[in-house]
Amino acid sequence: MTSFADVYLPDSVRAYPWTGSVRTSSNIVIGGGGDEQRNKNWKHPLRIFNAPEAVRCDDDVNDLYEHFLVMDGPVIAFPMRDPLDFASRRHPANTAPELFITDQVIGIGDGLTTSFQLQKTYTRGGRSYVRPIYLPILESVIFGMNALPISTANPTLPGGPYTADVVRIGGTVFFDHAPAAGIAITAGFLFDVPARFEADDSYDRMVVAYQTQGWASLSFQEVRFCNDGDSE
Repeated sequence: MTSFADVYLPDSVRAYPWTGSVRTSSNIVIGGGGDEQRNKNWKHPLRIFNAPEAVRCDDDVNDLYEHFLVMDGPVIAFPMRDPLDFASRRHPANTAPELFITDQVIGIGDGLTTSFQLQKTYTRGGRSYVRPIYLPILESVIFGMNALPISTANPTLPGGPYTADVVRIGGTVFFDHAPAAGIAITAGFLFDVPARFEADDSYDRMVVAYQTQGWASLSFQEVRFCNDGDSE
């Protein structure tokens, strides 16, 4: 796991309109006849966050100075909120949607397994991408089993009622006992991603821009908690 501190950016900066984009890594080899061989290097993409002109006063500069020092520049990651994708269901930019217990399937009970990984599935046509969620907002997470609240008693919910705990760093869900075989386990949630300052000179560049222009932009890079981005 990468070095991580569960400390948000200053509120004034966090409130500024952010943009997020996704970066993938692949190799594309074009043959002599124009045919291509395309290979995916990362299992999961990484996100880049930008806030144009976010730094507009001395307080912002001082707050970011402290944050930069505490995080050892780009060494220690911290939580960021992707403005376009921070919930278990689609939502407008920077707007949290209503969550439902059926938003995402996170597993199928087998009568033995008690822990599951929070995840979000994206589907287009017949293809899907499953993204592990490693930084859930704990107070937002709600669970369902077979589209019922997990507090539902047996026999309406086989094996019920259940209780569950969620780990903030890692996104693992632990049930008090194994969900019965065949039960669809679902969840609704909000989440962050771990990110870092873009480079060792990020603060220096920000200060120079602020002093010359009266404002400065910010950029941050998502990092991985695990080896989940290794080649497939």
